[in-house]
Amino acid sequence: MGAELVQAVGTTFTVDLATALAVPLSFASRDLGSVPDPIGVMEAVRSTADRIDVFYQAGQAAVPPQASDVLAFLEPVLHPVTASRAGHLFHPKLWLIKFQDVEKNVSYRLVCMTRNLTGDRSWDAVISLDGGPGPRREAGNQPLSDLISALPRLCTTRLPDERQQRIEAFAAEIRRAVWELPDDVKEIAFHALGVSRRATPPDYSGYRRLVVSPFVDEEGLAIVAPQTRDGGFLVSRPEHLDRLPELPNDLHPKVVSVLAEFEDERAAGELGGLHAKIVAVERARLTHLFIGSANATRAAFDGNVEFVVELVLGAAKYSVDSYLSSDTGLGALLEDYTPQTRPEDPEEKQRAVLRSRLRQLAELPWTMQIGQPAETTYDLRLRSGKPLSDWAHDLSMELLSRRGEAVRPQPGQEADETFTRVELADITPFLVATLREGDVAESSVIPAGLIGDPEDRLDAVLARQVDTPEKFLRFVLLLLSLTGQLAQAPAAGSSTGSWASTAAQGVFELLARALADEPSVLDDLERIVDRLGRTEAGRAVMPEGFADVWATIQEARGLMGART
Repeated sequence: MGAELVQAVGTTFTVDLATALAVPLSFASRDLGSVPDPIGVMEAVRSTADRIDVFYQAGQAAVPPQASDVLAFLEPVLHPVTASRAGHLFHPKLWLIKFQDVEKNVSYRLVCMTRNLTGDRSWDAVISLDGGPGPRREAGNQPLSDLISALPRLCTTRLPDERQQRIEAFAAEIRRAVWELPDDVKEIAFHALGVSRRATPPDYSGYRRLVVSPFVDEEGLAIVAPQTRDGGFLVSRPEHLDRLPELPNDLHPKVVSVLAEFEDERAAGELGGLHAKIVAVERARLTHLFIGSANATRAAFDGNVEFVVELVLGAAKYSVDSYLSSDTGLGALLEDYTPQTRPEDPEEKQRAVLRSRLRQLAELPWTMQIGQPAETTYDLRLRSGKPLSDWAHDLSMELLSRRGEAVRPQPGQEADETFTRVELADITPFLVATLREGDVAESSVIPAGLIGDPEDRLDAVLARQVDTPEKFLRFVLLLLSLTGQLAQAPAAGSSTGSWASTAAQGVFELLARALADEPSVLDDLERIVDRLGRTEAGRAVMPEGFADVWATIQEARGLMGART
């Protein structure tokens, strides 16, 4: 048997909610089958949500094309954050994951990327390191530990105590990690920027270099490419090279040539083109290879939160020129840069301003007060906690679960708006905020803190999907399998909705085994059964004969508790 997920912490600048679903699904895929249905997806997310945390720049959550009930189970996973310095960005892109096998052996995986948690089609770079706990603290792990420990305090709203304590413990634990060196790598170093006063930029000094960065400016190039004795290469996007007052004399500029064929295929707002950030520097017969989130810009080294992994390799085999080889490197993808005079795009400039303002909106302490139920619906009172800026004169906000029903807060005053007659399963902290300036509009998902959140809200979301006896059996099978109880269960697709079916008999065996080995697993099922049992339509969802079997299981559980 493989290792089981214990904890995963991810960071990203932008997040796509639909793409974020892939994270818990990847850890539960063994039990879901090749084509998971909505119930399977929900149960996979729900079963792993307490072990996964994703931190992203507030205001940079993309709006999904359509709302899905399953997104409700991502709520405890996603945490908007801001950089410590105003006007700067939270920009690191990494995953730190802890596993444990059946023999209780712990292992770690660190994945450092230039890619965000989105579906963007862009050229990126990634490095993955495996390791395990060592006997003592390793000084080299301090930057990684600093970044992880800083995450709770960068959040726009306080994390639940349990999550905060778990992350702080993980940050302390990872200080003892010992990382396996990839082939030909002599040393590894970590660089976390913007989270600790003791952090210093990586040492980019050397006599020959390659700089790959989609965004560049003079100040950033002065850091990553100080005067180079033997020259080198600068690979960037042509429009950003055009904006430089002058090109570095010692770096030959290049661009990626094959990207043009992808440009027309991108959806509106989707990032494309070069997105990798790589620096390779030769010095003292070694090559220092830097991969991470930092662009060659001043902001990256003067206020942004960034993370970079440095690998040290032999220059004879991994020279700068080797990375530009047409056979094994980037050479086949590159062409010489030709300067052009590009007219400024006023719409793109306007969009950049709107995106910046959305990030400012996302930093406000938004709350959603849930009123007392009126029959089966609720009124939700949305407040911003602070006055809105004067530029928010064309702002609309909708519940992600009820698009098309917008409120329009007024600028210069605290937002105080109400969404009326909202079904329990449609209550959500996710708001779609849209800012407009003329014909240009930008949107982002902004979460609000729920006040008075009904305890059974997520059960109602799940129950809305479990609307046939077949789906009910599918849910029970998944519930038990994703908590480790499904050893020899029938295939989920074989359930027929009759309690006499093979699948249903297998479920009864699993229920009995759960009662003996892990009775707490039945708590989740009990809440769904209780909710379905409140209405005639809900009772019809449960297979014929299940009520009697469930009563027997509950009676036996009660006797076991009393005996204990």
